Amino acid sequence: MRTLRIKHVDAFTSKPFAGNPAGVVLEADTLSDREMQSIAREKNLSETAFVLRPTVKDADIQIRWFTPGAEVPLCGHATIAGFHALAEEGLAGLKPEGQHYFRMQTKSGVLNVKVEKNFLGTTVEFELPLPRFKPRKVTAQLLKSIGLKATDVASRLPVVSDSYLYVPVRRLSTVSNLKPQFRELEKHLKKMKLIAVCVLCLETIEKESSVHLRFFASPVSIDEDPVTGSANGPLGVYLRQYVLPGGFQVFSRTLADGRIEFVGEQGDEIGRPGRVKIRVKARNSVVESVSIVGEAVTILDSTLRLPS
Repeated sequence: MRTLRIKHVDAFTSKPFAGNPAGVVLEADTLSDREMQSIAREKNLSETAFVLRPTVKDADIQIRWFTPGAEVPLCGHATIAGFHALAEEGLAGLKPEGQHYFRMQTKSGVLNVKVEKNFLGTTVEFELPLPRFKPRKVTAQLLKSIGLKATDVASRLPVVSDSYLYVPVRRLSTVSNLKPQFRELEKHLKKMKLIAVCVLCLETIEKESSVHLRFFASPVSIDEDPVTGSANGPLGVYLRQYVLPGGFQVFSRTLADGRIEFVGEQGDEIGRPGRVKIRVKARNSVVESVSIVGEAVTILDSTLRLPS
């Protein structure tokens, strides 16, 4: 019988039962791909993170993420959860307080991670790949499957896609009241070769939020994700690239290093509110990097037993 540590961690929040829950399997090197998928299916959370030794020379840690139905190339909240769990256990050199830096191997490339650990807790910041937005036309049938009409879409902002489809909507009430037809939406997204749709709005619940969003990912067995780091990061680029030049007013702050920090709010409609800090570095109107920042809280710590 093999035993492994597994945690249940709520990310992008400091309060239990809020934010986005993720499973974290520490020291997962002995697991096969099939076992990882089985564990993720058993946990039945939007993602489970598996922490492994790196297999490329320019990385010092590796994380893989599985939904209940498939492996995904990138996951924000489960990365926050994974490094929170490592810091909690003092693994990967994270026993002392202070700032720690990692090069994380992922299916999306090697990404920079910064972990700040002190007596107040652990904060994780990690860099995301820059999105390559493409303008997209959306049909009335696709909008209907999301729960939208053409008149709901913000006409002064573009509908774009990267791995996800980003649809800007005029009113917060419209976003809050969405009731997608998930199976129809899944068909449309698969036809477009997209993983999910992110519906966004510049009208927010909290005055210190920059953008409100909901995220539907039926093609990977997630009807609605509570708080999605891999969608919030590109939204920071969207805000910098399309929203600010368009004259829209959104909450932001300028950091000491010159980066702009936005705040994404998500999860309120399904009772799991979370907030994501999004940090964007730009020079001469060209975005050079984007990272997301969050904290987390562990609510379950257990032992996973597997056949030898």
